[in-house]
Amino acid sequence: MRRFYAISLLMVLVLGCASQNYNIEGVRYYGQARYDAAITAFQSALQANPNDPNALYNIAATYHQSARTSLRSGHMAAAQQQYEQAAQYYQLCLTKDSNHADAYRGLSTLHMDCQNGEAAYQLLRNWYDANPVSLEPKLEFARFYQEFAQICMIQGRTEDAQRYRDTTEKLLQQVLATESTNHRALRALGFLKEQSGDIAGAVAEYQRSLQIHPQQQDLVARVSALTQTR
Repeated sequence: MRRFYAISLLMVLVLGCASQNYNIEGVRYYGQARYDAAITAFQSALQANPNDPNALYNIAATYHQSARTSLRSGHMAAAQQQYEQAAQYYQLCLTKDSNHADAYRGLSTLHMDCQNGEAAYQLLRNWYDANPVSLEPKLEFARFYQEFAQICMIQGRTEDAQRYRDTTEKLLQQVLATESTNHRALRALGFLKEQSGDIAGAVAEYQRSLQIHPQQQDLVARVSALTQTR
């Protein structure tokens, strides 16, 4: 069964008024699921500022979402072409900014969409090896292993699932040892505890994450739901 993983939010903080305006316009079209119009706007942003990695990322993410839409509609050839275009623009983004976290996240997610876990792992491994003290690669590796833990649980491979969870927790604890207020790590740790059945522990970690970054409305709803069922 094909699984879809989250694509990061589009980027709008760019250099230059013209480029910024085109990116804002593209994000608006993206929100309306007008993906062709969004790509046209992002291409205009790139023409206004050819060195802007965020415009490249926005194009990649839009092709990526468009590919998912085509796939759900049964348009396999269009989806394949759009996935290839998305991968190309993610890679172009990384040539402009070799530490663009959202591009790494998007490209690894694309590999997972395409059932290529090995390519996703190698991409993140190379990023991690090149930046051993950076927190972002650790967070993305944690997400990667957490997703595999879920897949293993669905397949009934409980021992493998636990091994992946242990690796996930180790990475998250490394992040929190360096930055105890990292809301993404706290949220991921909460989800890990929720998966293992520790609802009280999950709620506690979610609440810590929300204290640092209250704008996570989906997490507010999740905490409310978990609290009501306890």
